[in-house]
Amino acid sequence: MIFQMLLSMCVVSAAVAQSLSLQQSTVGETDEIEISVLAQLDGIRASGVSFYVALPMGAFEVLSPERPFVQGPLLAPAVEFINEIMPTAEAIGAPADVVLLPYAAVRGAGADRGRTGEGIVARFSLRPLRAGASVVRLISTPIYEAKLVLDDGIGERVFQDLVDIELGVGGAERDKPVAGGNPSWGQVKANGRNH
Repeated sequence: MIFQMLLSMCVVSAAVAQSLSLQQSTVGETDEIEISVLAQLDGIRASGVSFYVALPMGAFEVLSPERPFVQGPLLAPAVEFINEIMPTAEAIGAPADVVLLPYAAVRGAGADRGRTGEGIVARFSLRPLRAGASVVRLISTPIYEAKLVLDDGIGERVFQDLVDIELGVGGAERDKPVAGGNPSWGQVKANGRNH
């Protein structure tokens, strides 16, 4: 009986995993590619989001480099805390040979600050600088976690699934799920204790 209850709890928790994915929105006449960052909250009420997009070094020009992201409708209006290209010198512990685009936004206080469901949290635009396929990734590491802020404005939850995108010549795309997912800081610490 207890085993069945635990099994059903695991199935329910796996079915309602929160995910963040990159999806191509448009390709402009000048090879400009717009990418949407889509969040699936699956029943969790969130008031904010924080994530890091990793671009291969030298593969893309970021359009609007002072503020690369345009806020999406899922959490709008929200106060943006980070919306920039991270200087390479400040990207300590980041994966090698990438340019990081961090984004963080939280809705203000009030009864209606929590949102749920699925939707676009932000968009950004790129222009390819070289031929061939390049993978644009969402990363989540102990230092650079992809997470959502719960509707109490304090609690946080790490996204369980991150889906990258592979862009080819002419903006062709293919979604690439992250193999094995990106571990959260808690998972890294727990795995370290088990070895």
